[in-house]
Amino acid sequence: MKIAIEELAGCSGCTISVLDLHEMLLEVIAEADIVYSPVIMDVKEPPEGIDIAFVTGAVRNEENEERLNLIRKRAKKLVAFGTCACYGGVSGLSMLGKQEDLFNCVYRGVETADEGNVIPTDVPPFLYRAFAVGDLVKVDYYVTGCPPKEKFLRTIIPALVRGDPIELSKKSVCSECDRKMGDVQNWHLKRRYEGTPDREHCLLGQGYLCLGPVTFGRCGASCPRNNVPCHGCNGPSLDILREPCRDIHNMMVRRIADLTDTPEKEVEKQLYDVAHTMYPFTIGSLIMEDKEISKIRDLVRGGKA
Repeated sequence: MKIAIEELAGCSGCTISVLDLHEMLLEVIAEADIVYSPVIMDVKEPPEGIDIAFVTGAVRNEENEERLNLIRKRAKKLVAFGTCACYGGVSGLSMLGKQEDLFNCVYRGVETADEGNVIPTDVPPFLYRAFAVGDLVKVDYYVTGCPPKEKFLRTIIPALVRGDPIELSKKSVCSECDRKMGDVQNWHLKRRYEGTPDREHCLLGQGYLCLGPVTFGRCGASCPRNNVPCHGCNGPSLDILREPCRDIHNMMVRRIADLTDTPEKEVEKQLYDVAHTMYPFTIGSLIMEDKEISKIRDLVRGGKA
């Protein structure tokens, strides 16, 4: 068994999550060889005859696209590994502004940039938009997470190597959260820096924008368990993916309205910075953008955020 891990537009966190398996990696490499991984080894190009290729990161420039097409050609099975690969991830947020403004900010606008800094011209050109891996090539398996959590990987990686079928949870983050609902009175939306949420009751019920109801689980609700609202890094829940009339934004509005008895129009007025609060990990996904009720198209075109 030959395994490859390709890196596209991402932070390498997904590959590090594989290394975080520690001693369990010895069991994996007893049955398979990792033949290519830019983070782990100095191999410049993926070889022929790869059995499973894990692709991390989004597709943001021409080099990303070339490397994706090459490893798809050389791999029998391709796994979109991590939320950037599955849904475009945070790289998709770059579509909210013009490319020239983005480069000016990075190379000239920040405090750490040298005075008179020159924007490089010898880097791979940006594509006109960010893409999820599955928007451009055939994907055999999707593994969400930013990054995928160690406990989850301990279940799926050995099964993928051996070719064993496994049953996995298909529920949302809320199904893994141990918080209680409690009474909801005089509800209003809070920013995360407002006050300190109590550790017993539902964060959404307390007024904090927690995306647990619309986010795929398998993370153990790690953020809510640490008193941090879920920000959706596992991507949309399965019911949103399956139904064309369901989207992250409209389902959150509906959920808050049902929970608080607040009219949906009033809920929408309280939501802020929709691009960064509702779509920070999915704005680069054509699957999510193509939903008729999605707000992504308007956001990318410069609509009200």
